[in-house]
Amino acid sequence: MITTIIKFKNYGQQVVEAAKYIGQGFAVTLDHPNRLPTTVQYPYEKNLPSERFRGCIHFEFDKCIACEVCVRACPINLPVVDWTFRKDIKKKNLRSYSIDFGVCIFCGNCIEYCPTNCLSMTEEYELSSYDRHELNYDQTSLGRVPVSVLHDVSVQSVRI
Repeated sequence: MITTIIKFKNYGQQVVEAAKYIGQGFAVTLDHPNRLPTTVQYPYEKNLPSERFRGCIHFEFDKCIACEVCVRACPINLPVVDWTFRKDIKKKNLRSYSIDFGVCIFCGNCIEYCPTNCLSMTEEYELSSYDRHELNYDQTSLGRVPVSVLHDVSVQSVRI
């Protein structure tokens, strides 16, 4: 008899606890109509990226010493560094540098380990393309400085 009373008591506590959780769920659901929408009209409004946002990589050709530390630091060995060795001055001469952003995971290891700081992350995030071969950037396209969202007069910046 006492065990059945204890079982009913436990069952009643479980029912009250379940009702409390269902009530919390309903409170969250009923709170949503009171919130303002966070929709951004994308081409005309853009979200400001955070301070440490990892966007497209910027490359400075003149600073690069072709040490290939970026290739060794990359988890997928992505940057392609083409160089020739000049015997007269005993230095590497950088011929070309390219990164395929269709494969890049934007981890930032290449930038972190670069000894000459010739690589940096920008806040550019619009890299979509219909052809994946267009995402293979060489030193010319990596060297151009993108327009910041803050300085683009055709776009209204939205801070969330």
